[in-house]
Amino acid sequence: MNKTLIAGLILTAAMLLTALFGPLLAPHDPKDQVKIEYVIDEKGDGSVIAPPVAPGADYPLGTDKNGYDILTKLLYGAKYTVFLSVGIALARVAIGGGLGMLLGYYGKPAAKREEGSSVWSMLNGIPIFVVIWLSMIGITMNPVASPFMMSLLLAIVLTIVGIPSIVSTVKAKTLVLRERQYVTASQTLGAGGGKIIRSHLFPHLKESFLILTVQEIILVLTLFGQLALFRIFVGGTTKYFDPVEFHSRTNEWGGLIGQARGNFYANEWIFYSPLAAYVILIVGFHLLSKGLEERYNRMFSKFSHL
Repeated sequence: MNKTLIAGLILTAAMLLTALFGPLLAPHDPKDQVKIEYVIDEKGDGSVIAPPVAPGADYPLGTDKNGYDILTKLLYGAKYTVFLSVGIALARVAIGGGLGMLLGYYGKPAAKREEGSSVWSMLNGIPIFVVIWLSMIGITMNPVASPFMMSLLLAIVLTIVGIPSIVSTVKAKTLVLRERQYVTASQTLGAGGGKIIRSHLFPHLKESFLILTVQEIILVLTLFGQLALFRIFVGGTTKYFDPVEFHSRTNEWGGLIGQARGNFYANEWIFYSPLAAYVILIVGFHLLSKGLEERYNRMFSKFSHL
């Protein structure tokens, strides 16, 4: 039994369901806000209720300093964190994988190329975070565009900068596969490049594509977190000036972590609640990746001994 794969499937499935049905499960409306008020209990004792409210029965994860329920924000923001990272990863692998197979099949053999001379290798060496930061820093603060359009723009940038690494990886695998006997036999029988790629190369790379997709999801989630530390939130950043504060417009989990980093020591639940959700999500995909690798390694190991 592949316990790693099962654990990964359970965690990722739970997160996908949260992203799908999060708003239906939210205990409060996202606009509900705890106001400062003086409350008198049954014994006649009075107390002041003011945000942030610590975790309790009414607010399981507490509220932020503005009085908004953190659990509600997490449930509403889950779709941006989960679906956007999955979408970006799928786009990267689809585009980069297709280009990689084409360049690997029609390109020159590896022995005839000078190491490091490939354009894709040079593009792969550019720090991705720097490119994204330079691309988004001027347009992410108080943008006119809607959160959806800003999320789409960030997704396009993240997809573009991630393609070169996928191309390099898939091209290297394709260069090895195209020398296999079943490929050369198909070429001898007159099969075209498109036929060989569809019938021979892709079927042998599909497991690698699946694992690569899961790994890319983890990389994208990591980038979300890194960008959030520099106030670049998915969907745009709302900046207030009196006092200076930065808020996520979508409640994406990386953004919730980034905007709450000042609560590392005081009112810790504001920082650690989204951080815990974020870590669980990444761990789930990590376990899924490792479980898939273990499963396919066992399959191929058994196949080779038949």
